[in-house]
Amino acid sequence: MSFNAAADADDFGGVRIKHVRAAPLKPGGRTQVSLFASEDGGRPHPRMQFEMPAWDDPAPPTQLFNPDPAPTHAQALRAAITAALNAHAELLAAADLDLTLAHPNSRKYARNSVRTQRIAGFFAEVRSFAASAGLGPAGDYAIKELEDLAYATKLQFDDVDTGTYHSYQHDAPFVHYLEAILASLPPEGSEALAVLPPGQANAIMLQRDQAQNHLDHLMRHKYAFSGIAETDIERTLGGLMIDRDTRKIVSETPATAQSLVPAYELLRVDPGLGAGDDAAHPHAGAWVYRSELGIHLEDGTRIEVGDDQLRRVPLATQDITFTRANHDPRLRKHARLDWDRNGFVSNGKIEWVSWAGHCDIKAIMEQLGVTLDDANTVTEYRSDTQATTTWTKKLLVEAIASVLELGSLYQRFDGSGVIKRGITRFGGARNDSRPDRLQLTGLGQGRHVRWPLSGRQDGFTVIGMTIDGQPVDLDTVFFKQIPNIAKLELEDNPRFLKVIEGDYNLIDVSGATLEVELEIDSIDPSTGYPVRKRDTTTIDLGPNPTQARYFMGTHVQDPAARELYRVYLDREHHQFVAELDRYEKQDQGWVAVAQPEKTVTFPLAKPLGCTLSRETKFDDPAMFQSLLEVALRSGQNICADTDMEAAVWNGVVLGLSSKRTGVNPDSRVEAWKVEVTARFGKAGLAYLVQRDEDGTPKSYCPAPLNGELMAVDFLWQDFPDVGTKGKIGEDWVVNKTMVERGIVGTRVSPSTPGGLFIQDQHIKNIYELLFCAIGGYPYTIVHGNKRWGFESKTAHKAAIAKLEALRAALSFEDGEPKPDASSDTDA
Repeated sequence: MSFNAAADADDFGGVRIKHVRAAPLKPGGRTQVSLFASEDGGRPHPRMQFEMPAWDDPAPPTQLFNPDPAPTHAQALRAAITAALNAHAELLAAADLDLTLAHPNSRKYARNSVRTQRIAGFFAEVRSFAASAGLGPAGDYAIKELEDLAYATKLQFDDVDTGTYHSYQHDAPFVHYLEAILASLPPEGSEALAVLPPGQANAIMLQRDQAQNHLDHLMRHKYAFSGIAETDIERTLGGLMIDRDTRKIVSETPATAQSLVPAYELLRVDPGLGAGDDAAHPHAGAWVYRSELGIHLEDGTRIEVGDDQLRRVPLATQDITFTRANHDPRLRKHARLDWDRNGFVSNGKIEWVSWAGHCDIKAIMEQLGVTLDDANTVTEYRSDTQATTTWTKKLLVEAIASVLELGSLYQRFDGSGVIKRGITRFGGARNDSRPDRLQLTGLGQGRHVRWPLSGRQDGFTVIGMTIDGQPVDLDTVFFKQIPNIAKLELEDNPRFLKVIEGDYNLIDVSGATLEVELEIDSIDPSTGYPVRKRDTTTIDLGPNPTQARYFMGTHVQDPAARELYRVYLDREHHQFVAELDRYEKQDQGWVAVAQPEKTVTFPLAKPLGCTLSRETKFDDPAMFQSLLEVALRSGQNICADTDMEAAVWNGVVLGLSSKRTGVNPDSRVEAWKVEVTARFGKAGLAYLVQRDEDGTPKSYCPAPLNGELMAVDFLWQDFPDVGTKGKIGEDWVVNKTMVERGIVGTRVSPSTPGGLFIQDQHIKNIYELLFCAIGGYPYTIVHGNKRWGFESKTAHKAAIAKLEALRAALSFEDGEPKPDASSDTDA
């Protein structure tokens, strides 16, 4: 029997994973996961999908609402519903369930799901009765009110933890499993690659390229060992800057040393300086790199070489990535890179939210209960390399997290648009710490002025406001309605205009006086790098201003040229003025030089009209209701950002309490309080809701509790759908992120459905590994680039022994094996 045909023998003992990988799995007990799917009758391809069905009620109750005598008016209906709810309280709370029959990681979901099903069934009976009784809007009001109160409770959700949020500062991102994949594959030109059929050898080279592209993107844009400082990028990031293609270490050109926009090159000792030449160099042809100490070989050895002995290969910034090298002595002090791609190198550390980790991916996995607690470690043997790789839970969690990070956006094969798959529910509006914005009325359509121009975080914040000499409550002045919490009443806010961009509330501030905290840009006189400092200014928008003009802040026009505007509201001349300074290097350092010919003015209307918009801390409570209903009315986990002060801090919700705290029957206004306990903190919502005549909520208003409860920033839930390709209607689609990062390859193929052939060897490999871990195949063999799974360690060892015996019998000639090899290319 030939080596390549060994797996075809009847006694090989393994299960070909290709034949079973489309079977659904249920890790954690409550979420069904599928990893491969067939589109249009074709062969199953990689597609990770999630579904959380309702828990099967083992003893669904029969009729629970059968009042005798039958109510004939709304008040009697209210009393009958209340009595039935009290009589069946334990049954409706699912207190009778035997939770030991449920998966340990899903027992709370079992109870929560059955509870919500029983309450839904109860009120379906109530509505059926009310419809036949014809009790009108008052009856509907009673049903809706009591239904809301019935679902309102204190819920606890299953607490399963991945053990990490893939923090970059702790070397815990999802890059290690990709390094392990690359290390396990046969190297190009090796005997291990030569034993494979030609089609499979080519597939492995494609897989290697795709996995390397996956890793390179993460290392360039996501990895940060000690945070990110753009003026010390290698030591803070924990990696060597390299060229993605050649894998050689990159150097900054000396010509850009004083610039804020570095340029890069690859360096090589001229190969023509070989032995026998008078100008011979012992390292002729070697690739080298530059540091503050001099020129070095790739291994870090410092060498002497003249500038005229070096070849220089220009390199575009987008071709740079990093190779992980924490604590490597080659990491260069003061190596520079515009890491956040804002157009220039910044001095100091980059804001943490840009690199901190992936708490959002952690939250999704814990919401789904897919934490791989019950998954197997996979021990995998490759017959081509004769090496074994152990895929631990830690590596497998990285794998599934990195796949989820790729997202569920797909682009059509024909390039005509983008389609989202999966289910994403979102409630609230993300707090991005965007600045307050003034809109000043100009002299006509399209000639108004908005300030500040950029959306830089916290760059312009109104911290005080007076109108007609009276201070204004900044917590409520941006609300659509003003709440009277004591009386449980709502009244319209006369200054409110509208909501823009999701959570920017726009109000009229004509005539107001504003106290504003600014973040002001400048250039450090000693280093030449942009710096920022905080200051305050007062802006009088009234008819009789006390100053001729008011400082509004700064705007960086051209960071590379060190040009910035200082901006003023000129009340005397009724205009908005921007005056340009360019910073130039002089003996005493970097000095601002005015550029009066570049002053820009914008005429303003008389009298001055002005609006102010703010990204509100307290979003419209109506935006949260759909997610609260998911939790309270289906029992499913949701996720929350529980820190509205930070740009993002996501975590799965572990507990949720919903309670009505007051009601005014005359105004039909109710006060509600929701408290959320999530993975990374506690927060909540306090709000008023006003009902219509039939009980339908018609308006919501935040009701701040004076610091008693930190407001939830947003709620969300995600059921991702992460595949390589698919068919939606008549459109064939490919995963947008995978294409952009080179994780899948594409080529035009008229004979392929959709006209595009997708090369997805890397993702297919990851999904098969995950299937083995979750699906009960803890031992695997990759032979001929095809995977077999084994449930038994003994059978696994026996199959390896057979393969090694056949492999030992192989002989090679000019790097190629002599025995015939199968030409099957089906992976």
